[in-house]
Amino acid sequence: MLKRFVLVLLVGVFSAVLWAENGAATPAAKDEAGYVLLDKIFAGFRTMAQKGTGGYEFVNNLLEEAMAEAKAARAQGKIDAPFFSRYRRLLVVAKLAIIDSPYDREGILDEFIVREINSFVDDVTGEKGSLEAKGENKRGIGSVAGAMAEEIINLHVYLDGLKTRPELLKKFGFK
Repeated sequence: MLKRFVLVLLVGVFSAVLWAENGAATPAAKDEAGYVLLDKIFAGFRTMAQKGTGGYEFVNNLLEEAMAEAKAARAQGKIDAPFFSRYRRLLVVAKLAIIDSPYDREGILDEFIVREINSFVDDVTGEKGSLEAKGENKRGIGSVAGAMAEEIINLHVYLDGLKTRPELLKKFGFK
């Protein structure tokens, strides 16, 4: 029951944050692999939020498909290593946020999951906090969704920056 609540909250907050960015998550160049990968995640969560459907199976399948496509794009040289690494971490955090494993009935992985998710949120937002929303900084699962949305936007900015990278390298005397 708690995992369903977390999943619904994650989808809702994640979608709201992305919509609030005024279309910043819409790819500038749909034919470029990195933008397509980001759009897939955004479109999947937006569809769930609009229809009020989804659930663990839908999200899990979305994440699995996204990872398979990212691996293929990386193998074909369509995305670079830094993008792949950050995109993979985004998918890992989403998967950890929804994981409900019958093989871990005693919660052996709970501490690891919370630590990894909090590390992601801290790295993306620069703010310390707790997934469990305890203490004076009560960020909880909403902060995870917000950090995921922020990282998608950061990855868009990264891809956009690749276009001007040669010019910047030249400006600073490299290459």
